[in-house]
Amino acid sequence: MRAVLRVVFSGSAPIEAPNVCRGPASYLEMAANCMFGIDLLSALCFSVAALGQTTASLGPVPGELIDVYGHKLHIHCVGPDDARPIVILEAGGGGFSKDWSAVETLLASDIRTCAYDRAGLGWSEPGPAPRTLKQEVFELHTLLKLAKLLPPFIMVGQSIGALDVRLYTKQYPNDVAGIALIDPTDESSTLYSLTAKRWIKLRELARGRAVPPVRTSGPASTGYNPEDDYLGDEAQLLYFDRLKNPRPLDDRPLLVLAAGKRPPPPGMTEESYKDIRRANDEYRREQAHFSTNSRFIVDANSGHNIQTEDPKAVADVIRDVVKAVQQHARLAK
Repeated sequence: MRAVLRVVFSGSAPIEAPNVCRGPASYLEMAANCMFGIDLLSALCFSVAALGQTTASLGPVPGELIDVYGHKLHIHCVGPDDARPIVILEAGGGGFSKDWSAVETLLASDIRTCAYDRAGLGWSEPGPAPRTLKQEVFELHTLLKLAKLLPPFIMVGQSIGALDVRLYTKQYPNDVAGIALIDPTDESSTLYSLTAKRWIKLRELARGRAVPPVRTSGPASTGYNPEDDYLGDEAQLLYFDRLKNPRPLDDRPLLVLAAGKRPPPPGMTEESYKDIRRANDEYRREQAHFSTNSRFIVDANSGHNIQTEDPKAVADVIRDVVKAVQQHARLAK
């Protein structure tokens, strides 16, 4: 199915990007990467490039394709087989395992990293609908077990992948030893809503619906269906959990790396964008408070996709978290 994503900026005409990804979650993934981070122009270009790939244009499959309840998910591990803890790399919206290649190369001498593709992205096959964060986390947990990868892991999430990492930690706390969030999306991140015709927080898109239970069978998702979009509701649940427990990551080593380059999106002036940017930057900074053992860093030279713009900065962050876990130490401030 071919869908069209309309990314709308305040004071500008809509930008339409054809969704050519073979994956079922493509509309949601593109919306997440482009709108949630508000780094709209650069993220849009990055997402369209990623989604325009087919399995043929991606080339031979690196790593493994593993059957997870009837659909195959791709995972690619690099580094010494006996290195522990293993680092799991969760891409941002529209991204996939290939986005981590430079980071994995920098760590390959002594750290084992595993990048995978969510259902319908990269080399992975479409999975059952609806494509919720809850479903993605369940499938990742199953994939890691079937791949015979032993926890506890270091979980790394970029952009909307940070929400997956946080939910994974909530669902499987004993499997997570440390966390790195790379320019993370927050449940209160501000985006422009076509429906509301205004800038709105992600969690304010909630419609008061219960998130469906995970599915191990059923028709594969074939395109964006508004009724299958539970992202606002899941963001609201994360927000409520945060109110009840401001330190959801306890004392796990946590490093938050934020982008330093965040220009106004097309159609907005610096003056009209500055308050939105300031609020979203503050939400990212607040995520460092999820753990009592954390550090917040700004990469002044990078935009939203730090893993491709400055892979060394991301590799250094991961190395610091791995070291803290190995030595049962606190992160240096």
